[in-house]
Amino acid sequence: MKRVGIYCFSATGNTLRVCKLIKSELEALGAQVDMVSVEEGYSSQKSPLDYDAFAVAYPVHGFNAPANVVEYVKNFPEGNKGYYIIKSSGEPAPANRDSSHQIVGILRKKGYEMMDEFHYVMPYNMIFRHSQDMVDMMWKRAQDAAPFDAKEIFEGGKGEIKQKLRHKFISRLFTIEHGGMRLIGRGFKVDMEKCIKCGKCVKNCPMHNISFDGEKFTFGKSCLGCVRCSFNCPVNAIKISVLEGWKVNGAYKIGNGMEYDESKVCKYCNKSYKRYFTEEGGNSIEKQR
Repeated sequence: MKRVGIYCFSATGNTLRVCKLIKSELEALGAQVDMVSVEEGYSSQKSPLDYDAFAVAYPVHGFNAPANVVEYVKNFPEGNKGYYIIKSSGEPAPANRDSSHQIVGILRKKGYEMMDEFHYVMPYNMIFRHSQDMVDMMWKRAQDAAPFDAKEIFEGGKGEIKQKLRHKFISRLFTIEHGGMRLIGRGFKVDMEKCIKCGKCVKNCPMHNISFDGEKFTFGKSCLGCVRCSFNCPVNAIKISVLEGWKVNGAYKIGNGMEYDESKVCKYCNKSYKRYFTEEGGNSIEKQR
């Protein structure tokens, strides 16, 4: 039986949903699949060398992989296996094309080869809130793409990702976010008049960056900018500093797929969304532009 490991970090749940779709499809093909949480830290007991194939999964943050995922793969042992990238973002902008460059560079030096990259568009947790129609179309697209992507992983297939100089420039420019969020995150505040002291933000922070002494919340120096704390706050009590104007709060209703309807596509990145929703076959958004 083929063994597949999926090393997953999911900020507000979108990447995890996609990984579960692919896991289900891989299992239908006869694979044994381990979902390994990046948040739990690297363990040599679940080394990529123990799998016939593995994938690294993450949400795109500012045209790059989150800092904790980059640090995680630094712990992988040297090897000579191929691997896959699974990523999600709120828009299918071409600027996301080179978001894995740090992961690829680290693993190349360790002897690994990136075989293909699968990009899923899922609802924003920043910038603006997607309509329910857009959410439903995104989920339908993910459900349609997952069987093709799982089959490629199962069979050890290899894709071709065409990158342009401007994509590389943008992704490298925005790596400044890794350091910037450590500073910006310290400015997050909790409105104590709204706060019900449920503790979700403290408990669910992937970096253990939030503490509460019974009277005051403190935000440390390790913020990723995933905004899970704010997104999941049941009373919208967390202000995310200079990013407050882009904040999306509260979970989306995901699960009801809807066939593509051009009239329902938002105006923002309109052409890119339309192209994404009308692709045929596997999730080759990165390869057909």
